[in-house]
Amino acid sequence: MQYDSKEIALTKCKGGTWAENIYPGVRCDVPSHAYQLTFEPNPHWTEFYAEGAEIHKYYQSVAEKYNVTSPLKLRRQVVRAVWSEGDSCWHFDVKNLETGETVQDTADFFISAIGGLNEWAFPNIPGLQDVFEGHLRHSSNWDTEYDYTGKRVAVIGNGASGMQIVPNILPTVAHLEHYIDSKVWIRPTFRGGLISAAADNPGGVSYSTAQRAEFESDPAKYLAYRKDLETNFHGGFLGSILGSPENEATKAIWKKIMSDRVGGDANWLEKLVPDYAPGCKRPTPAPGYLEALLDPKTTFHSSPIVHATKTGLVTEDGKESKVDAIIATTGHANGFVPRFPIINHENVNLQEKWSTEGPIGFPETYLGIMAPEFPNYFFVMQANGNGAGGTVPLQCELSATYIAKAIRKVQSQSYSSLVPTDQATDDPNSIVNGYFDDKVTGDNCNSWFKQGKGNTRNLILWPGTAHHRLAIQRDPRWEDFAYSRRKGAEGNRFEYFGNGWT
Repeated sequence: MQYDSKEIALTKCKGGTWAENIYPGVRCDVPSHAYQLTFEPNPHWTEFYAEGAEIHKYYQSVAEKYNVTSPLKLRRQVVRAVWSEGDSCWHFDVKNLETGETVQDTADFFISAIGGLNEWAFPNIPGLQDVFEGHLRHSSNWDTEYDYTGKRVAVIGNGASGMQIVPNILPTVAHLEHYIDSKVWIRPTFRGGLISAAADNPGGVSYSTAQRAEFESDPAKYLAYRKDLETNFHGGFLGSILGSPENEATKAIWKKIMSDRVGGDANWLEKLVPDYAPGCKRPTPAPGYLEALLDPKTTFHSSPIVHATKTGLVTEDGKESKVDAIIATTGHANGFVPRFPIINHENVNLQEKWSTEGPIGFPETYLGIMAPEFPNYFFVMQANGNGAGGTVPLQCELSATYIAKAIRKVQSQSYSSLVPTDQATDDPNSIVNGYFDDKVTGDNCNSWFKQGKGNTRNLILWPGTAHHRLAIQRDPRWEDFAYSRRKGAEGNRFEYFGNGWT
C-alpha cells in the first residue's frame, strides 16, 4: 500500500519474541498453521508446534518479500515523542545506540508496536545482581556461549519459558534447582481438539515432505486444513465464567491430567495444583516439565528465596543451594504503559497518565487501538485489544488493517488528524469493567493478563471473543472521532475533490 507523502513512525523493541527468545526448547504452543498471517500462508511448516527459530525465519521472510526491511532503522531507541498542533506532526527524539547520538525526527502518524512482553524483568532478590558471582541470565537474554553441561543450575520461575527450559537443559546439567512462587495449571494442549505434545515429541507431529508438497500444490485442501484447525480456537467460552459447571468440570479434568503425569502422587499434587480457577492465567501444555520435576537430578523449591550469596540462593526455610548458574524465567515489566514520555499538545504525558500512580491508573484505550487526546497515535496489541480465541498474529493483523483504514481516511479526505473522543473511549471501557466481573480472570491469581492479584482490572483481553472483536472492528466507527482539517482545506470539506480528474 502507498501512503503518499505522509510519514509513519513505528516503535519496536529488540526484534520481537521470536528474535529475542533463543533458549533451549523455545517453541510456540499454538499450531504453526494458525500462527501465521492470513495473507501469507506457509504450507512448509515442519512441525505442528514450530520451534522459535522456524517462526522467526517465517516472519523474516515475510518482511523481506514485502520489502518491509528496507525502510527500517535498526539499533534506534525512541526516547521521547511530542505531538505538535502547529504542524500536526509527531516530533521524536531518537537515540542511535551504535553512535550514542540523539537526533530529531517527525512523522504524521505514530504506531506503537512494541508488544507487551519484551522488557525482561529480574526478580527482586537481594544480592542476585550484585553479590552472586556465577553465571546469571534472564531467559529472554540467553547466552549461547555459556555451556551448562555438568553445571549445577538454578531456574527461577515456572511460566512458559521456565517450563520449556527445565526439561530441555536437565539431560546435560549435573543438578537442577527449580524455584517457583506460584502454581500453574498444566494441560496437554492450549485449547481442546489440538494434537498433544509430549516430552519425546514437543512438536506434536512432524509434517512429511509429501504432506508439505501437497499443501503447496493444492491450495484448496490447505485452506480447508487451516479452517478446520482454527475452528478449535473459537467457541466453548462458557468455561470462562467463574464458578460455572463448565469451569468446575475443566478443573477436574486438568487436575486428573496433572495427577496422571506425576503418577498420582498426592504430595506432588499439593505442591503443583493451583487453588484458582482454570483460565485465571494462561494455561501451559509444558511437555516434559512435570516429568522433569520427578527426576532425581531436580530439587524443587516452593519456599520463597530470601537472598542470593556469592555461590547460590537461600530460601525462607533456611536452605542454601550452591549453583554455578542462575536462569531467571521471571517474566516482563508491564508492557501496556509507554516506555518513554509521549506528550500531547496540552503537555499531558501518557506514560504518567497511564501509570498505576497516575490520574487514570491503567491503559485507557479506545478499543485497544487509540488513546483519547493523542491524535494520530495508534497501537498494535494494546490493552483490551486481544479477543479470546484468536491467535496473536490474527489480532495484530486486525489492528493493522483498522489502522490503515484510519490513515487512509485522514490522507484522502483533507484531514490532518483524527482522535477518539473522551465519550467514545469511556463507553467501551465501562463495558470492559462489567464484562470481566464474573470471569475466571478475576480469581485469586497473579497474571500479566491483569494489573495484579485477585479481581483487578483486566489489561489484555477484549470483552468478548476474537469473532466478536473482528465484527466490531471490521470498519471504524467514524462518528467516534474528532477531526482536524488540513491547512488550506478549512473552507470546504470537499476540498479533496481537486479538479475532478483522476
